[in-house]
Amino acid sequence: MPVRRRLMAGRVAVRRRYVAGGAAVAVAVVGVGAAQLLPGAAPTAQAAGLVGYSDCAELLAHYRSELTRSATAYGFGSGGPMIALDDVAGSAGGAERATAAPGAVGSGPTGTNVQEQGVDEPDLVKLRDGRLVMLTGDRVRVVRAGAGPALLGSLRITGEQTSGGELLLAGDRAVALLPGWRPNKVDGPQPGATSGDDAARSMLWNPGTPTTRVLLLDLATDQPRLIEEATYDAQYVSARLTDGTVRLVTSTSPQPRVVYPVDPSAAEQERALAGNRSLAAQLSLAEILPRVVRSDSTGTVVDRGRAVACDRVFHARSPRGASTLLVTTIRPGDGLAPTDSTAVTTDGDLVYAAADRMYVATSRWGTVGPVPLLRDGGSSAPSSPATDEVSTELHGFDTSSRTATTYVGSGTVPGYVLGRWALSSYDGALRVATTRQPPWDSERAGQSSSMVVKLVERDGRLVETGRVDGLGKTEQIKAVRYFGDIAAVVTFRQTDPLYLLDLSGTPKVLGELKVPGFSTYLHPIGDGLLLALGQEADSNGRATGVQMSVFDVSDLSQPKQVDRIQLGEGWTPAMDDSRAFSYDPVNRLATFAFQSYDPAGAEGSVTSALGVTVSRDGRLREAGRLAMRPADWPQRVLIDGDLVYAVGMTGVIAGDAETLTRTGFVRFTG
Repeated sequence: MPVRRRLMAGRVAVRRRYVAGGAAVAVAVVGVGAAQLLPGAAPTAQAAGLVGYSDCAELLAHYRSELTRSATAYGFGSGGPMIALDDVAGSAGGAERATAAPGAVGSGPTGTNVQEQGVDEPDLVKLRDGRLVMLTGDRVRVVRAGAGPALLGSLRITGEQTSGGELLLAGDRAVALLPGWRPNKVDGPQPGATSGDDAARSMLWNPGTPTTRVLLLDLATDQPRLIEEATYDAQYVSARLTDGTVRLVTSTSPQPRVVYPVDPSAAEQERALAGNRSLAAQLSLAEILPRVVRSDSTGTVVDRGRAVACDRVFHARSPRGASTLLVTTIRPGDGLAPTDSTAVTTDGDLVYAAADRMYVATSRWGTVGPVPLLRDGGSSAPSSPATDEVSTELHGFDTSSRTATTYVGSGTVPGYVLGRWALSSYDGALRVATTRQPPWDSERAGQSSSMVVKLVERDGRLVETGRVDGLGKTEQIKAVRYFGDIAAVVTFRQTDPLYLLDLSGTPKVLGELKVPGFSTYLHPIGDGLLLALGQEADSNGRATGVQMSVFDVSDLSQPKQVDRIQLGEGWTPAMDDSRAFSYDPVNRLATFAFQSYDPAGAEGSVTSALGVTVSRDGRLREAGRLAMRPADWPQRVLIDGDLVYAVGMTGVIAGDAETLTRTGFVRFTG
C-alpha cells in the first residue's frame, strides 16, 4: 500500500476505534537525543511472567528477605535509583466535529488534552456542561463558564495535609485525587541500639508515610458536596477513567525504622547494619501491604483494612524488591468501595492507558548493593549505581471489564522513557520508544541511541516481536507521536531529526527530516499535518527560545517543515505536560500559558495565555496574548468554542478565542 494511503488508512482506523469507544491516538514523550540511522545490535527485550503468592506467609517471607538483603548501615536499598517520569486541557468536545480537518485531534469530553480518546485523565480543571470544575489550593470550586465567569460554589478540603491534587468527572460526580504525607510518631527506645550510650548516640530516621486521599463529590447541584472519602497508605502514581470506571494506581514501599551509625568506625557501622537487618526480619504484614480507611461524609469510618489480599499480589518467578504497585478499580457511581484490587511486587511511576489496557512502567539505572563497611575509619555513603544499561520494566493489565482489572503480562526493554507518550497500544501490540543513556550521563553520551520496540502478550509475558534501533546516534528522544501504525519520533542534540516509522509489520524507518531546534510535543491537526511545540536552537544545540512548527507528513518518505513561528525567550508548561496544551480543530487554534522573558523590560517577564492559529495549508499566526499579572499565572488554558479560559490559583479569566482579549474575570477568595 502506498505510504500516503497507509497513513490515511491509519487515521480512518483511529476514528472508527474512537466511535466504538476504543483507543484512538497516542502522543508524546520527553527526552534528549540526536539522529543518525545505524543498524542496531541491541539485546532482545526480556520478558518475565508473574505468578501469585500462595498465601500471606510466602508474601511476608519474601518482603522480609528482600529488605534484609538490601540492608546497609544507613538504611535499605531499593533495588536501583528511580528515574522520574512525567507521569502527568482543551475544548469541550472529544470527537471530531463536522468542520474539523480529517485526522485532527481535539480534547476529551471534559476539556483535557488526553493521550487516548475515550480514556480520560485526571487534571487540575475540567470543563463540561457549561461549568468549570477545578482544584485550587484547599478547595474544589465550580465556576459558571461564559464571557463573564462567576463562582457558583466551593468545598473546602479539610483533614490530612495534601500537596496538589487532580480531578476526574464521572457523570454528576467528581473524584478528587490528593497526594499527601502523614508524619510518623516515634516513641520509646530506638530499635537496633543496645543500651546506654549506644542508644543515645544512635540516630533514628522515620519521617512518615505517603498517602493518597480519594474524595467522592456530588456535583448534581452547583455546590459540591462530599459523599465519601478513602485514604490509602500509598504514594499516588496516577489514575484513568474509562466507561465510568476509575483505575487508581498507587505504590507502597515498607518504611521500617532505620538505625544509623553516629561515626564512621567499622564497629559502629557493623552495629547499625545488624540493627537494620534485625528490623527487616521483624517486619509485619501491616507494614508491607497498603492499607485503606474509608469513611462517610460525616467522617465516620465505614471500612478499614488491607487494600489488597495476599493472593491478589503477583511477583516475578525470581522476585526482587520490596515495593508493591496497586491498581484499584472503583465505580464512582456506586461509591468508593473497590470492585477489584490487583497488585504486583514492583514499583512504578508512569501510567499509560488505552480503552482496554493499562501499562505501568518503571525505568531503572543499574543496581544498588549494600554499602561496604569501611575499615579505615573513613566516611561512607550509599554505593554508586553499577554501570548497567538503563532498562524499563513494563506491567500490563486488562481493563476491558467495568469492574475488574486483570494482570496480563510483564516485560523489560532496554533504555528509559521520560513520559507516557513513549507508549502506545494499537492492534494488539504495545509500542515503546526508549533512549539507551540518560541525559545526565555525559561520559557515555556518545553511546546513546534510541529505538521503538513492539511487544505482544503471550503466556503472561510481554514478548518482543520487532524493533527499529539506532535512532539518533549520540542523541536522545525529545518527542513521539503515534497515529495508527505510524510513529513520528524526534531526537535532538544539535539538530531536530524527525523520523517517520512504519510499525505495521517489522518496524522500519520510512522518512527523515533535519531542522534546527527540537520539538517536545507533537499534535495531529489533520490533512497530514503535525503541529509541534518546542525550542529553537543555534548551531551548537543551545536553546534560544520557544517555537511552534508545522510538519507535513502526508508523504511518509519525505516529511517537510511547512512553517514555524518564534515566540521568544520564555517557558510554557505545555512543553513538559501535554495536559497544559489545548487545540480546537474547528477554530484551528492552539493555546497554552506562556511566560516570556525580557531582560531589558521594566518587569523582566510577562505572563500570558497565548494563542496560535494554523491555516488549512499549515501557516502559523499568533492570535494574541491574554496578558495577566504574575500572581494570576494560568495553570491551564482551555478552549470552549468562541471563548478561552485561563485558569489559575487566584481565579479564572475569560477571553475571546479569536483575539485573546479579556471578556471577564472571577477572583477566588478564601
